[in-house]
Amino acid sequence: MEIKNRFNISQVKNFWDSIAEKYDEENKKIAEVHLQRFVKSLNWLKINDNSRILNVWSRTGTAIKYLRRRNQNFSLYNLEVSPKLMARAKIKFPEENFALTDLCNFNFADNFFDEVLSLETIEHCPRPKQFLQEINRVLKTGGRLIMSSPPAICEPIYALYNFCGFGHGEGPHRFLSPKTVKKLLREAGFQLKEHKGTILVPLGPKIIRKIGEKIINKFQNTFIKELGIRQFYVSTKKSNSNL
Repeated sequence: MEIKNRFNISQVKNFWDSIAEKYDEENKKIAEVHLQRFVKSLNWLKINDNSRILNVWSRTGTAIKYLRRRNQNFSLYNLEVSPKLMARAKIKFPEENFALTDLCNFNFADNFFDEVLSLETIEHCPRPKQFLQEINRVLKTGGRLIMSSPPAICEPIYALYNFCGFGHGEGPHRFLSPKTVKKLLREAGFQLKEHKGTILVPLGPKIIRKIGEKIINKFQNTFIKELGIRQFYVSTKKSNSNL
């Protein structure tokens, strides 16, 4: 049965519009955790001069500076849900390509992209399977999807964090268990290549956070992996995918 969340894309858009002005400032308060997604995702992205890469969704464009450090010449397309976040991204990166999306319909041809980057997005999709199917459609056979998302087990942590007044909030969302994410990827026509849990201890003294990362890296083959607040999924489009 397809997952249909109890929120719609208009509610998602309205929330992110409402926090657009403070989005970057709030993320500076947790810069190390916030920026980790961009640093880590570069470990899996293959970028050359002829690459076409989709970044969905792009928010205020932070991923762009990391991607452009790797290569200045590839074709990058950024999709965003919030008009106000996109407006801020355009100011920061006036030469880049931006467009709005509802996370279900992308205005690109089939088999258009070599790679897709989707960081902290699937949890905000009203229909996550349809989102993955649309990524599959625009991705070339054998092309890769690099995706990150918090796991369902972290809902109480994020709720407490937001209750205490930290961060900008998550708005309408539903964190999914790694088991559910993997199932959705299979159903959408992807083959999972790697699943990695990261950030076991997001806050506190640096030495404690480093120890937490050593622990989660050592025990990637155990349940401890799924305790990390950011889960990465690296998948390829199957050659027999016909969705």
